[in-house]
Amino acid sequence: MRLRYREDNTFKIVQLTDLHIGSKPYDDDDYKTFKLIDEAFTKLDADLIVLTGDLMWSHGVPNAMEVYRELLERFNQYDVPIAITYGNHDSEDEFVRSDMRKMEEILHHHVPKSNSMIVRDRESYTVEIFDSEGRNVQSVLYLFDTGSDAPLPVGIYDWVQPEQVTWFNRISKYYPSHEGRKNDLVFQHIPLPEYWEAAKQIESGECNETNDMISAPYINTGLFASLYMNGQVGGVFCGHDHDNNFVGLHHGIRLVYGQVSGYQCYGDLPRGARIVELVNNKMTTYTKTQAEF
Repeated sequence: MRLRYREDNTFKIVQLTDLHIGSKPYDDDDYKTFKLIDEAFTKLDADLIVLTGDLMWSHGVPNAMEVYRELLERFNQYDVPIAITYGNHDSEDEFVRSDMRKMEEILHHHVPKSNSMIVRDRESYTVEIFDSEGRNVQSVLYLFDTGSDAPLPVGIYDWVQPEQVTWFNRISKYYPSHEGRKNDLVFQHIPLPEYWEAAKQIESGECNETNDMISAPYINTGLFASLYMNGQVGGVFCGHDHDNNFVGLHHGIRLVYGQVSGYQCYGDLPRGARIVELVNNKMTTYTKTQAEF
């Protein structure tokens, strides 16, 4: 499978985040989430669907691997490429990230992972999008597994590992630079600390979290600085904070929340998806609620 821009030089990504599928027997809210998944895959005309973590609840869930397997089998109903990274709730109890990655092998349409690197059982990899003729890489997606709980008594959530930042700095040099274009994107679950600054310059969307306005790690390992100096990254897309769906701007890079997609979790925002369109080498993004699919 090789992802390509369309002949009109466009490419559409649909971000689903925080599905939070629960335990069996499934709750009515889970069935509402299944319906949203079906409509996102069949109605939004995506060239790629990216799932940015918290696909399920795992803490205290009996037979959680069976729940995850059934979710992956559900994705197999659709002829749409998908890419996955994990969130803080995905592997809390009976299994670990490597178990989940192994299970991804049953997916029929998982995109090829390039440059995969695993540190502390967290995978970083790239997804390459070629031009319409399939010859040259035109855009690169960087997917980071941002972990779960803070491993040290600083804040609540984990931070991008220094090895992941080193990986980005090394791998990004292999790709050709496009002067004046920022076609590359980052997808992860937990927001970067710079989202605090981006929240001061919101271009669209809402910032409604009340517990901690931005649930970012308190340790900054420098990924944003590397993205900025690389000069090719136009946006970072995360999930995690269900009542945030804003697009903020920080030093020319858009720091973006997805639209919460799952019904079996907290949050007052309507459930939906974020659309990311690459058109003539420019990135635009907006959200759609399920009612707008």
